Amino acid sequence: MSAYASQTGSSGGAGGGRTRTTKPPPVVQQYVEPPQVSVPDEKDLLKLYTLQNAESGLASDYTKRKNVIRLRLEGEQFLLQVRDVGGVIDWIEGIQAATNVALDLDERPMPKGPLFPRRRRRRRRVDGTAEPPRDPVESPSLRHQPTTS
Repeated sequence: MSAYASQTGSSGGAGGGRTRTTKPPPVVQQYVEPPQVSVPDEKDLLKLYTLQNAESGLASDYTKRKNVIRLRLEGEQFLLQVRDVGGVIDWIEGIQAATNVALDLDERPMPKGPLFPRRRRRRRRVDGTAEPPRDPVESPSLRHQPTTS
């Protein structure tokens, strides 16, 4: 018998009760208010910074602490320390995403390529030496072949 089934007695036959299912009780969803973000008063602010033309990245040359991010904006530099490497990646991605949308569309530079260089594989010759990279212009399959009529 399910959790929402109830058995009712019957007037006929031995042990001939009927099983009747009822609707489950309605699910009550409680509204949880999102956490409030505190906005400082204007009189408490020393300076307001914008992320336009900001530079951010891992401060690998800073050796006093681990997991430090360097943020350069408006001629000043800030060092931010986070808990772990995952936090470093999340913060850098977030800051760079915010920097990318901080400028007007007309002023935004083209997006940069991947942060890490791609590894290039070299083919090995039969004698064991590395084959020099191929120039696609000199490749016979990619050269334009004149058509004869």
